[in-house]
Amino acid sequence: MRKINGIIAAVVLVMFVVHGVFGALNMMNIAPIIVKWLSYTMLALIAVHAVISVGLSVRSVRTAIKTKAPYFTKNRLFWSRRISGLLILALVAFHLTAFGYTEGGVFRLVPFDLFRLVTQILFILSIAVHIITNVKPMLITFGVKRLRPKAGDILFFISAVLLFMTIGFIIYYIRWQL
Repeated sequence: MRKINGIIAAVVLVMFVVHGVFGALNMMNIAPIIVKWLSYTMLALIAVHAVISVGLSVRSVRTAIKTKAPYFTKNRLFWSRRISGLLILALVAFHLTAFGYTEGGVFRLVPFDLFRLVTQILFILSIAVHIITNVKPMLITFGVKRLRPKAGDILFFISAVLLFMTIGFIIYYIRWQL
């Protein structure tokens, strides 16, 4: 099940990068590219990833309780992965409603105020924590040798993409204020 979850996570990561870059370009009014099917497919895969992750986490915690191992009470990395994942799930609702809504088949924009900007930046931060804490386990799942250089390359690329997305949100916010 971990291998399947790793594959789903890798696919979601690629889709997230594409979605984020297209979204940032759209918010900056550089290239209005909207790929709705990508967003909905990614959301469905995130739901599957979350369900599998919760199942694996419950199993791990049960094992720790049975063996009375202090591992899970002292393992900050384990809990930061779970908490960041839960934050992502909570903040995705704000992301889905941050830009507008559909009424009578017509998409209506909503003002992108400071609250929406803050929730989107928190969303990106929780995604950053989740990715940073999970890249090495994902690479291990795929049997990658020499983790350090590969994980470093992935994290550098993802950091650049996350920064680009954050800049997109800030520019979009500024455009709404003008």
